[in-house]
Amino acid sequence: MDNFYMSTITPLFFVECLADLEKQISSTSTPEQLVGSLADRTPESQSYPNVHHMAVLNAELRRQFDLTTVHGRVALAGGTPVQLGDQKGLVFQRSKEAEALDRWTERHFLEVERNIAKAWRRSLNGVNFDAMVEAVMGALGHWRKPRTLADAKQIADIIIDHMDPEWLLRFGLDLLGVPEATDRVVGEWISRRRPSLRDHVPYFVFMLTINIFFCLVLPTQLLRNVKASHQVDLAYLYYLPFCSVFTSKDNFHAQVVPLFLGPNQTFVNGIEFKEDLKRLNAYYSALQDDLLKTGLVNFAAYPPDDTTFLTTRLWDKHLPRWRSIRSEPKRERDPESDNRRAGVVANPRREVRNSRKPVRHGG
Repeated sequence: MDNFYMSTITPLFFVECLADLEKQISSTSTPEQLVGSLADRTPESQSYPNVHHMAVLNAELRRQFDLTTVHGRVALAGGTPVQLGDQKGLVFQRSKEAEALDRWTERHFLEVERNIAKAWRRSLNGVNFDAMVEAVMGALGHWRKPRTLADAKQIADIIIDHMDPEWLLRFGLDLLGVPEATDRVVGEWISRRRPSLRDHVPYFVFMLTINIFFCLVLPTQLLRNVKASHQVDLAYLYYLPFCSVFTSKDNFHAQVVPLFLGPNQTFVNGIEFKEDLKRLNAYYSALQDDLLKTGLVNFAAYPPDDTTFLTTRLWDKHLPRWRSIRSEPKRERDPESDNRRAGVVANPRREVRNSRKPVRHGG
């Protein structure tokens, strides 16, 4: 997977897995061993920790983040704009998210992270869906009961587009947990002559739509066996803008995620994804030993031509130039020159680079 995909590691993934440290498990393994096995299976060489969704939201509200420039790429923390002559770029210092990823892959589960796990599990146990729906729908007013999940998404979009925008802005900021920003954000929006909220704060609108959708669906039977953990599953949707491929075996995600994807994004069932990786492994393992010894970068720089491979089809959709690039004559690469052109400073412990691989995200 690391060879053909870049992986978006969300903060939710860390905290959700760390919550397993507080589980009572009926097996011979300890909670630490369970979480350790998850860490061992987490992509490392091509994985990047995404900024927490609330940090992204706050950056947008301060006009420091523009969702339209993301294009399915990971939102990294710690970037500082720099300029050398007429060349501009970003210097990335070690972020807390990157340090957490290193600790994670090395199985160093700190006590503070144990405390996070405890707090996370308490917050899940305290989820009251009935109260949440009553508060949200009470504020939004009477809307008809959705007939399907797609219908619920359409109603949520209608609410966003037809409610009074100033009221919706105030309501949404309170619902999403940033009421302290209301006066500043509303004042700045008014000073810009009240532009469309979809244009002015698209990430805010994206998050708000997800929450309204969920509250429309909860009183129905469209999602069965709703559990407190669905609040976590829903929060993964906040990271959809930062990937081009979302994969999950979770039935909730299979039902809901496609409704919030753009035309340049793909949902892949997790079982299908794993089966394709197994096929790729078998395909390359059958190569001659002398070729295998040259390394993945040589014999598997690109996926097979065969479009029966899911990975090949995903590359064709999201990286359509890969076939023509592959046929170009090889040239010597200067990593330092590449980094300067990309505006990236290499991380001394994990190489940071522009990758041609699709960004994959999921559980």
